[in-house]
Amino acid sequence: MANTTELTKVIVITETHFEQDLLNAFRELGIKGFTCMNCWGQGHHQVYDEPFIGHSQTRIEIITTEAIAESIVDYCRQPRFESHAISAYLESVRVRDPNKFIA
Repeated sequence: MANTTELTKVIVITETHFEQDLLNAFRELGIKGFTCMNCWGQGHHQVYDEPFIGHSQTRIEIITTEAIAESIVDYCRQPRFESHAISAYLESVRVRDPNKFIA
């Protein structure tokens, strides 16, 4: 089996209108890339529909170093997001080419 390196995947699920602002902030924190997908669900905050775009939430996945991932989670815990639907969590992942994911 090929050698692998352990990195951290951070998953952020939030209201669609926060997507670009969060991605810009995450770039400043040092991410190299990301994946976004439309999603919907229900949790602590009430589910709502966006009538013109067909989905109310976005899921952002980033594979990066543990330090950057922790910084992203800390960013998402700012008081300005307390009354909004935003959730961030971490997973350990193993990758074959870490240079594809970290700067």
